[in-house]
Amino acid sequence: MSDPASDAAIAIRASNVTLSLGSAGAQVDILRGIDLDIGAGESLAILGPSGSGKSSLMAILSGLEQASGGSVSVADVDFTSLDEDGLARARRGRIGIVLQSFHLLPTMTALENVAVPLELAGAENPFEIATAELEAVGIGHRLSHYPTQLSGGEQQRVAIARALAPGPKIVFADEPTGNLDAATGGSIIDVLFERKAAANSTLVIITHDVSLAERCDRIVEMKDGKIVSDRRP
Repeated sequence: MSDPASDAAIAIRASNVTLSLGSAGAQVDILRGIDLDIGAGESLAILGPSGSGKSSLMAILSGLEQASGGSVSVADVDFTSLDEDGLARARRGRIGIVLQSFHLLPTMTALENVAVPLELAGAENPFEIATAELEAVGIGHRLSHYPTQLSGGEQQRVAIARALAPGPKIVFADEPTGNLDAATGGSIIDVLFERKAAANSTLVIITHDVSLAERCDRIVEMKDGKIVSDRRP
């Protein structure tokens, strides 16, 4: 299912996407013919229970994994034709990813966790950009702290800052509040939507939380590797 939109307004287009694991004799079908268009600047929740295929779909749409079949176009780049290195290059600067596990480097401060990837990508003034992004997510006072010195909510804010610092036009968040208490999780989601609005980026959130999904412009529900509904709340 896909929401009607002109080609110019589409940030992500998936057509008949499949994902299968294992050999032919013991093949497991994870995704079963996904058709999905996501508009530029849209916030979309992919909702479903564990095992429904939502995280696998995010991995393919974000270029972390290759589909077994079908086609995927993201930010006008054909992901279907790219190998692993090509997908990594395609993601750079275009796509930001916030994972449930924060993946911060323990030997780097909050500032370094955000600035060093920018530096490696050749950005000008990476530490200035990182400082501004960390201040924007509310932890400018924790720049010199290491991950072990930060709460779970603060670590997630660093992860969000790192994902958004390059200025991507598409942001994926996979269960971004899964490891957090309700109050902290709510504030993290506020930050994500605030930063999305500021950059007019496309935001795709993977979740099983109906109340979080209802905050998005559009909700796609998955079950058994298929999209079973596509609606606007």
